[in-house]
Amino acid sequence: MRSVCAALLVLAASAPARAAAPAPRPDPSSVAPAPAPAEATAAADATTPAPTKGAWRSPPIPPRIDGAYLGMAIYGTASLARVNKLDAEGSPFAGFGGHARVGQMVLPWLGFGLSVGGALGVRSEKSMGGVRQRLGLGELMVDTTFVPIPKLPWSLRAGFGFGGGAVRQAGVSARAGFGGAMFSLATRYEWFPFAKRFRANRGGGFGVGPELGWLGATPSAKGRPMAHVMYLGLSTTIYFGT
Repeated sequence: MRSVCAALLVLAASAPARAAAPAPRPDPSSVAPAPAPAEATAAADATTPAPTKGAWRSPPIPPRIDGAYLGMAIYGTASLARVNKLDAEGSPFAGFGGHARVGQMVLPWLGFGLSVGGALGVRSEKSMGGVRQRLGLGELMVDTTFVPIPKLPWSLRAGFGFGGGAVRQAGVSARAGFGGAMFSLATRYEWFPFAKRFRANRGGGFGVGPELGWLGATPSAKGRPMAHVMYLGLSTTIYFGT
């Protein structure tokens, strides 16, 4: 019995010594060398996903001439007219006019709407002893808008409809008129000063810019009454976007 106890005591004393024994050192030949800095950078780049092409670019600018629109224009005019019973040919009638427009851009490059407007003019013909004449006209037309380059706020307008006008002369109670089919052509460039602030991610906006155009009341036959109006002015349009 004493011999068994002595053996147990010897084993208990030797166990901590075995646990505290240092672990054997690894063989230097079996340890992989640490990667070089260049190799580590290349490995990190290989694991990083490549950026998508074009991801660094700013988002595309939405179209400004877009959606339903409501606009108006005021302009100065120079008009030529021919009427019956009065000598209205010669120097042009100088005056002013304007129109209002409403419509919808059905395609990025095409819009349809309605336009209503008119113009007034006056002239004094020296060859007639300084006689004063006045011209007035009005029109209602179908208005079409073309945008040749959707990213550029430049548009072309063409219209057709009907209208008429009259010429009055000082000292003559009667008036001579013209009327029938009317046509228009115009070009316009617009700036959108508040679009980046209020509509950065939406189409449309408030546009303002110059407009140059022509309005014509064509004669129904050779020598019949007619009128041609050239104008240059300022147009403003609100595009509500799609």
